[in-house]
Amino acid sequence: MRHATSSLAPQDDLVRRHADLVYRVVLNLLRDADEAADAAQEALVKVWRGCAEIPETSQRAWCCRVARNCALDHIRRRRSRPQPAHDPQTLMEPLAETPSPEEDAESAEFQRELDRALATLDEPYRSIVILREVEGLAYQEVADTLDLPLNTMKVYLHRAKRRLREALVLAAPDLIPIP
Repeated sequence: MRHATSSLAPQDDLVRRHADLVYRVVLNLLRDADEAADAAQEALVKVWRGCAEIPETSQRAWCCRVARNCALDHIRRRRSRPQPAHDPQTLMEPLAETPSPEEDAESAEFQRELDRALATLDEPYRSIVILREVEGLAYQEVADTLDLPLNTMKVYLHRAKRRLREALVLAAPDLIPIP
């Protein structure tokens, strides 16, 4: 019986070490906490089941790939079912999330515009920006996660940042410093 328990320890450890990262990746892609919790749980089950096949050096990138794929599956399912005009959960969130001081108002507006602009990016551009800039993965980890050559990923990241900047300049020119 001890043998079976000891064989589960590496899987449990992998899930524990990467659970927060997996959740953040799916939350950034799905933008819905409940759906992200479901997708993260699904991803963590897949991570737990497939742990033995992955070399230790690429586990973080592999976990991100599994999380991204689960989030994309949820997005595909979401598109196939009708959505309510307004999410009641979002409408009921406390206003405390919106900064009240004037100096924070501009920052909050910029964050909203950035979220909107990020939502307009197609895949894999959006995933690249989220994994690299939000989650802080190394270039090689992002490339491995998305199964892209490193140079291709760097080009896509450059294009994604350019598209984000263009979208932000159009949406909120007064918030974006123009070089």
